[in-house]
Amino acid sequence: MLAEMKYLNISHELPQISIHQEQPRAIKNTFRPAELHRHYDPPLADVAATLVEVDIDTYNSRKAYGFLNHDDFARKYGGEGFSDVQANTSRLAQSGWNFAKNGAHPHSNLIGNEAKSRLRSQIVQWPAWEAVKIPDPEFTVHPSEIKGKMNPGSDSTEIRATATPEIENRPGSAQTSLASRGYVRQWISVGHYDMRV
Repeated sequence: MLAEMKYLNISHELPQISIHQEQPRAIKNTFRPAELHRHYDPPLADVAATLVEVDIDTYNSRKAYGFLNHDDFARKYGGEGFSDVQANTSRLAQSGWNFAKNGAHPHSNLIGNEAKSRLRSQIVQWPAWEAVKIPDPEFTVHPSEIKGKMNPGSDSTEIRATATPEIENRPGSAQTSLASRGYVRQWISVGHYDMRV
């Protein structure tokens, strides 16, 4: 009776799930460094010294030797010439009247005698010498001057800092897939159970 008894055999296998997982990772996690910016303009000395100027006026010294400028020459010799013209005019007038009155006498040589007298007076006339101290030249000194402007330049520093870090992360991931499907099988055997190892 047992030999003809029917047995229900069941074979099953659970499904298998495959999981592929990547952990999150920080690729970059740093702070941005502060930046230093410097603006520098060098000082500029646009300054120069002028040359010393010396003006030497030697006219008073040269004037003592008789080197006159046009104004002084005209002032001195113009007055002398005017007085000489007056004196000669007066002398010639007197000589003319003398020749007119006394020149016709016999054995009179008024013209020759007057010429000899005038020549003798010019020869015997001594020049007038005067000892005078020669003036010193006048010196005018214009000292050197500093001209121009000094540019002190500038030197400034600026620091630029950021309050946020520089972060770069790679997020994690998980992928699931069905490695094998499960199943349930049923069949009937007679007289015994089927055994599968």
